[in-house]
Amino acid sequence: MARTFPSLKPSSRKFTMGELPTKTYRSMAGTVLRRAYGNKKVNYTLDLEFKNIGDDDEVLQYSGWVTYILAHYADTNGTFETFDLPVGIFSGMGSDVRSYIQSPDSILWRYAEPPTVTSVRRGLSTVSVKLIGEIDH
Repeated sequence: MARTFPSLKPSSRKFTMGELPTKTYRSMAGTVLRRAYGNKKVNYTLDLEFKNIGDDDEVLQYSGWVTYILAHYADTNGTFETFDLPVGIFSGMGSDVRSYIQSPDSILWRYAEPPTVTSVRRGLSTVSVKLIGEIDH
Protein backbone atom coordinates (compact mmCIF):
# COMPACT_ATOMS: atom_id res chain seq x y z
CA MET A 1 0.00 0.00 0.00
CA ALA A 2 1.29 3.44 -0.93
CA ARG A 3 1.45 6.46 1.30
CA THR A 4 -1.68 8.39 2.26
CA PHE A 5 -3.17 10.82 -0.26
CA PRO A 6 -2.01 14.45 0.25
CA SER A 7 -4.02 16.21 2.98
CA LEU A 8 -5.57 19.11 1.11
CA LYS A 9 -9.19 20.25 1.39
CA PRO A 10 -10.83 19.87 -2.01
CA SER A 11 -12.88 22.65 -3.59
CA SER A 12 -15.59 20.11 -4.39
CA ARG A 13 -16.37 16.44 -3.79
CA LYS A 14 -18.76 14.09 -5.57
CA PHE A 15 -19.46 10.77 -3.84
CA THR A 16 -21.40 7.76 -5.13
CA MET A 17 -22.28 4.91 -2.75
CA GLY A 18 -21.25 1.39 -3.64
CA GLU A 19 -23.59 -1.46 -4.52
CA LEU A 20 -23.73 -5.12 -3.64
CA PRO A 21 -22.09 -7.24 -6.33
CA THR A 22 -25.12 -8.69 -8.14
CA LYS A 23 -26.05 -10.31 -11.40
CA THR A 24 -29.53 -10.10 -12.92
CA TYR A 25 -30.87 -12.95 -15.04
CA ARG A 26 -33.97 -12.59 -17.22
CA SER A 27 -35.71 -15.58 -18.69
CA MET A 28 -37.47 -15.60 -22.02
CA ALA A 29 -40.74 -15.97 -20.06
CA GLY A 30 -40.05 -12.60 -18.42
CA THR A 31 -39.14 -13.71 -14.92
CA VAL A 32 -36.26 -11.98 -13.20
CA LEU A 33 -33.74 -13.52 -10.84
CA ARG A 34 -31.12 -11.47 -9.02
CA ARG A 35 -28.13 -13.14 -7.43
CA ALA A 36 -25.95 -11.38 -4.84
CA TYR A 37 -22.28 -12.38 -4.88
CA GLY A 38 -21.33 -10.90 -1.54
CA ASN A 39 -22.60 -8.98 1.44
CA LYS A 40 -20.39 -5.88 1.15
CA LYS A 41 -20.80 -2.99 -1.22
CA VAL A 42 -18.25 -2.42 -3.99
CA ASN A 43 -17.40 0.34 -6.50
CA TYR A 44 -17.68 3.39 -4.29
CA THR A 45 -16.58 6.46 -6.25
CA LEU A 46 -15.22 9.79 -5.04
CA ASP A 47 -14.42 12.65 -7.41
CA LEU A 48 -12.28 15.45 -5.97
CA GLU A 49 -11.51 18.84 -7.48
CA PHE A 50 -8.77 21.14 -6.20
CA LYS A 51 -9.12 24.62 -7.71
CA ASN A 52 -6.32 27.17 -8.05
CA ILE A 53 -3.56 25.27 -6.30
CA GLY A 54 0.13 25.97 -6.82
CA ASP A 55 2.10 24.06 -9.45
CA ASP A 56 5.37 24.37 -7.56
CA ASP A 57 7.02 26.36 -4.79
CA GLU A 58 6.80 29.69 -6.68
CA VAL A 59 3.22 30.23 -5.48
CA LEU A 60 2.99 30.73 -1.72
CA GLN A 61 -0.62 29.62 -1.22
CA TYR A 62 -0.90 25.82 -1.54
CA SER A 63 2.56 25.75 -3.07
CA GLY A 64 3.55 22.55 -4.78
CA TRP A 65 0.25 20.72 -4.25
CA VAL A 66 -0.08 19.85 -7.94
CA THR A 67 3.34 18.19 -7.74
CA TYR A 68 2.34 16.31 -4.55
CA ILE A 69 -0.79 14.90 -6.18
CA LEU A 70 1.06 13.85 -9.34
CA ALA A 71 3.88 12.31 -7.27
CA HIS A 72 1.31 10.38 -5.24
CA TYR A 73 -0.23 9.04 -8.46
CA ALA A 74 3.24 7.92 -9.58
CA ASP A 75 3.97 6.34 -6.15
CA THR A 76 0.78 4.25 -6.34
CA ASN A 77 1.78 2.92 -9.76
CA GLY A 78 -1.08 4.76 -11.38
CA THR A 79 -4.41 3.01 -10.94
CA PHE A 80 -2.87 -0.15 -9.48
CA GLU A 81 -2.22 0.33 -5.74
CA THR A 82 -4.63 1.37 -3.00
CA PHE A 83 -4.18 4.05 -0.33
CA ASP A 84 -5.89 5.76 2.62
CA LEU A 85 -7.53 9.16 2.52
CA PRO A 86 -6.59 11.68 5.20
CA VAL A 87 -9.22 13.39 7.35
CA GLY A 88 -8.45 16.72 5.61
CA ILE A 89 -10.13 15.47 2.43
CA PHE A 90 -13.44 15.51 4.33
CA SER A 91 -12.88 18.88 6.03
CA GLY A 92 -16.09 20.90 6.08
CA MET A 93 -18.29 17.87 5.45
CA GLY A 94 -20.85 16.76 8.04
CA SER A 95 -19.83 13.79 10.20
CA ASP A 96 -22.90 11.75 9.17
CA VAL A 97 -22.09 12.03 5.47
CA ARG A 98 -18.38 11.45 6.16
CA SER A 99 -19.23 8.21 8.00
CA TYR A 100 -20.92 6.85 4.85
CA ILE A 101 -17.91 7.70 2.71
CA GLN A 102 -15.43 6.13 5.12
CA SER A 103 -17.62 3.11 5.88
CA PRO A 104 -16.77 0.29 5.99
CA ASP A 105 -13.59 0.92 7.96
CA SER A 106 -11.57 -1.34 5.69
CA ILE A 107 -12.21 0.71 2.53
CA LEU A 108 -9.14 1.71 0.57
CA TRP A 109 -9.01 3.95 -2.45
CA ARG A 110 -7.27 3.78 -5.81
CA TYR A 111 -7.19 6.08 -8.81
CA ALA A 112 -9.90 5.36 -11.39
CA GLU A 113 -7.87 7.27 -13.97
CA PRO A 114 -4.88 9.62 -14.05
CA PRO A 115 -5.38 13.05 -12.42
CA THR A 116 -6.36 15.83 -14.80
CA VAL A 117 -4.44 19.12 -14.49
CA THR A 118 -5.93 22.27 -16.03
CA SER A 119 -3.70 25.32 -16.08
CA VAL A 120 -5.57 28.39 -14.79
CA ARG A 121 -2.73 30.90 -15.08
CA ARG A 122 1.01 30.88 -14.57
CA GLY A 123 1.77 28.83 -11.45
CA LEU A 124 -1.87 27.91 -10.68
CA SER A 125 -3.83 24.88 -11.79
CA THR A 126 -7.04 23.00 -11.11
CA VAL A 127 -6.62 19.27 -10.49
CA SER A 128 -9.42 16.71 -10.84
CA VAL A 129 -9.01 13.29 -9.24
CA LYS A 130 -11.37 10.32 -9.65
CA LEU A 131 -11.12 7.54 -7.05
CA ILE A 132 -12.64 4.08 -6.63
CA GLY A 133 -13.21 2.65 -3.15
CA GLU A 134 -12.47 -1.03 -2.59
CA ILE A 135 -12.71 -3.32 0.41
CA ASP A 136 -9.31 -4.40 1.70
CA HIS A 137 -9.07 -8.15 2.30
